[in-house]
Amino acid sequence: MNRRNALLACTLSLAGLLAPLSAAQAASSYPDKPVRILVPFPAGGAADVFARILGEKLGSEMNQPFLVENRPGGGGIIATESAFRSAADGHTLLLVTVGHAVNPSLYSNLNYDTLKDFTPVSMIATLPSVLSVNPQVGVNSLAELIEQAKAAPGKMTYASAGNASTSHMAMAQLNTMAGIALSHVPYRGAPPALTDVVGGHVQMIIDPVVTSKPMIEKGSLRALAVTSAERTPLLPDVPTMQEAGVPGYDFSAWFMLLAPAGTPPAVIDALHEKIQEIQQTEDVKARYTALGAQPGQGTPADAAEFLRREVERYALVVRENNITVE
Repeated sequence: MNRRNALLACTLSLAGLLAPLSAAQAASSYPDKPVRILVPFPAGGAADVFARILGEKLGSEMNQPFLVENRPGGGGIIATESAFRSAADGHTLLLVTVGHAVNPSLYSNLNYDTLKDFTPVSMIATLPSVLSVNPQVGVNSLAELIEQAKAAPGKMTYASAGNASTSHMAMAQLNTMAGIALSHVPYRGAPPALTDVVGGHVQMIIDPVVTSKPMIEKGSLRALAVTSAERTPLLPDVPTMQEAGVPGYDFSAWFMLLAPAGTPPAVIDALHEKIQEIQQTEDVKARYTALGAQPGQGTPADAAEFLRREVERYALVVRENNITVE
């Protein structure tokens, strides 16, 4: 081997040794400043609740503040674009829900690629939703609602947390499976949507159990059915959609934490491992149980594959329901 080749071989060998050290250093020094968790919805919704649970525990465990920033609007696009433009160093994270998987089928001019421009960190949680109506609507069961909706196509209204939100997609699925045509009224987040259903401005909503339950208990909303395949302990007397007359209906909201693509794998792994540890602590388990939520499972790679399948699934839902940006 000549001197030049020997030097090249030595250089490549050193690079191979230093690369793992750099990755390890990235993980060991992370985070070295406050971390933002962007939430595409207003404070008070389910996504915000999970972000704040995570932020509180991650901040305590990783010795830097994890600050929740609510960036509502645009069906989640405003927050997502902000995360996309942020440095890929793990100091800006994005908590997404179902709408993140729907937007590619609704918008042809997104400034980011949903699957290529973000790296999943961890599946955070899944939880059921509940279909509730304002008591003045005058229906006491899902069967009565469907009957009334079929008698007046397009006349009955439902609120959602926004275009392509979990609540929008859950109701679109009900429209298709029950053969009805409820009219969509989108809001900028679940809290204002719930407020207008309680106030009688809109007739019904499908919303995560955790945020609707207080109003159901007060009598401000009437629960007709939960969206999951099994009943939830939080509303044990409320039937599932399947029990109430829509065979095969099964819909649970999911929540996933993303980072901008290019974030060092060591940082992704460090965050994921810490989140998994946090979700096994007794206090977080108790908080999840109180929410009726199931902790997320699997690796970052599993989350990436799940998200890919969801993008494909909702492309069909959007097409079958002729959903457009409103």
